[in-house]
Amino acid sequence: MAYSIKSLTLSLSLAGIILLAGCLSSPSNPNPQPVTTPVQAAAHPDAHPDAPAPAPTPSGQNPASGLGTSDNVTPVAEQPQSLLPNRVDVIYFHVNQRCPTCLCFEQQVNHIIEADFSDEISSGRLTYRVLNAQQEQNADIARKYGAVASQLFINTVVNGEDHIKDIQDIWNWNCRYNAPSFDRKVRSVIEDSLKELQ
Repeated sequence: MAYSIKSLTLSLSLAGIILLAGCLSSPSNPNPQPVTTPVQAAAHPDAHPDAPAPAPTPSGQNPASGLGTSDNVTPVAEQPQSLLPNRVDVIYFHVNQRCPTCLCFEQQVNHIIEADFSDEISSGRLTYRVLNAQQEQNADIARKYGAVASQLFINTVVNGEDHIKDIQDIWNWNCRYNAPSFDRKVRSVIEDSLKELQ
């Protein structure tokens, strides 16, 4: 019995290290080139599950508009203090080292927010931020949400009271190889949260 527990512990530890290494081993691209978006890659008939992931876009640029990208997001300290008491806050946290899947999450969520929720952003019913959980200026909000890695949180704020959801399922929604399905699921989660405000 003791042997099987040690063996299981070792196996789980190795699995965790392998998963972490996959996210941490993605080198940053100092000379990014125009790339095919995950949506285009998924729709391409020759797309293969082992095809390389899209390269990250240049720092601070979103292929669509820059909305929500890490370098263009208003730091937490500079966010307006007069937020609506009833709203939905969407926050995507990441860490310093970015894997292709983490980059896909950010790119697709940016696209969804811009394409489908611009009116809600303008009215203040929805806020959206992309934050590095490892940066000192984001330490308090990362602690509030319990962010430790690439994670999407949706906080439905009703009468100033937080109702935070950690959307762990994004890891199962196949962002890199089925972006349209990923988009539908993220859109649905945000829409459901907005309905809770009514």
